[in-house]
Amino acid sequence: MSALFGYLAEGLKYVMIFCDKITGQNYWLSLFLFALIIRLLMFPFGIKQQKNQQKLALLRPKEEAIRRKYKGRDDRESRQKMQQEIMEMQQKEKYSQFGGCLPMLIQLPIFFSLYYIVQNPLHYICQFGKAQIEVIMETFNRLMNYAGNSSYQNLTIKAAGWLRDGENLKTLINALPIDGSVPTGAVDAAGNTLTNFAAFRADLVSQLNNAVFPNFKVGFVDLAVTPNEQIWWYILVPIITFAILWATTKFQKKFTYQPVSAEQQGNSMKIMELMMPALSAFIAFSLPTALALYWIYGNVIGFGQQVLLSKLFPTHKMTDEEVREAMREADRQAYEQKKAEEKKKKQVEEEERVISVKSKTGTPEGWVEPMGPSSETSAASKEPKGKKNKFIGKAEIKNDKKDDE
Repeated sequence: MSALFGYLAEGLKYVMIFCDKITGQNYWLSLFLFALIIRLLMFPFGIKQQKNQQKLALLRPKEEAIRRKYKGRDDRESRQKMQQEIMEMQQKEKYSQFGGCLPMLIQLPIFFSLYYIVQNPLHYICQFGKAQIEVIMETFNRLMNYAGNSSYQNLTIKAAGWLRDGENLKTLINALPIDGSVPTGAVDAAGNTLTNFAAFRADLVSQLNNAVFPNFKVGFVDLAVTPNEQIWWYILVPIITFAILWATTKFQKKFTYQPVSAEQQGNSMKIMELMMPALSAFIAFSLPTALALYWIYGNVIGFGQQVLLSKLFPTHKMTDEEVREAMREADRQAYEQKKAEEKKKKQVEEEERVISVKSKTGTPEGWVEPMGPSSETSAASKEPKGKKNKFIGKAEIKNDKKDDE
């Protein structure tokens, strides 16, 4: 996954280089312009997400009708049936629950790749190669006594801010190793492989002298400083980060459609509103102030974008008449469902009764023995011997009279 973020960062670094040049190496302005450009690039995905919310808002009355039908039934089976009906309704109306997730899934890798860019200006702005940065950071950490502090090993933003001062740049150049092994993958500015350390060192010195390092100072604030460096007033950075991120999240809800499921979560959503800004504040405490500033820029611009989208593509709000109609529809559906359940119950009871009768008598209820020769024979065989049917006796007497005449 980190490889994906790295590839994305390599593509986005040219945007950051452009921002750095156009703002005269003022990093706080570069970050703002960079955040604005990224938001503009992501704007089409924001439109798609807003349109998806519009469609969901139009389906709100039908969803309300289904939910009312299952009101008061909190058993697991009823909840599953309700969710299944809602999903079937949404599919029928050609609404995709994942339509709004795609833009977010696309934005996440871009967001994480931006961390690489903000964290490593030596590569993404000054365009030093990996081998050169390795030697620069080793020398910088040795000069600043950071060699044993792992938290500074890859934070080249500190080295870039320190090297902007000409005297510091000379100090680092003089402290570069005179001899040694050439780092793996070392190439010069033209892309030629360097195998001799003297040539590698000469090329690195040339790049250092020609490099234009960003200005991380904003008045008395240094964006390269990490708040946990025991500079007491920098502790305000994570506090301000938390406050701004929480406020933008809170107010953004007023311009974002809230589905029924989100409204029902209640306390869970409130906890999430606090947890995400708190997590950002915790990270801001242990990373350079520039990253916290970028988060603030991104959230403020994102809030403005959501306000604009809500005006351009407003979501439908249910009217009182639609609510009443939804309730009537819910009552109708509940009545039909109840009748269907009663009918099914009667059918089941009837089937059980028939099965019970069969098991007791061995003959189905209402069965009539068919009449035929076998039955006549059976009936005749049951008559006592020596006795004849009275109708047969009368018929014989009549025949004898006819013969006498």
